[in-house]
Amino acid sequence: MQAFRATGTFPNGKTIQPFTKDVVAADEVDARHRVYSFFGSRHGTNRRFVNIDNVAQIEPTESKEPMVISAFRDTHDFSTVAAEEE
Repeated sequence: MQAFRATGTFPNGKTIQPFTKDVVAADEVDARHRVYSFFGSRHGTNRRFVNIDNVAQIEPTESKEPMVISAFRDTHDFSTVAAEEE
């Protein structure tokens, strides 16, 4: 599994809302699927309305997303990320 960062837009009421979402996925196609799934379950947005502009693989230590930190806790050192926040 790898960490990916997806950026794009989705309709939020009457406005178009930009987003950045970090996910853990096997590949880029799986990452896109997980982003669509997130917006469908959390916001009730159909996949066709979610516009993903970019999906890029990132280092897990670059993310502050709890799901990414949890997935890579055993293999990466996140103490430097916590130290930078303070």
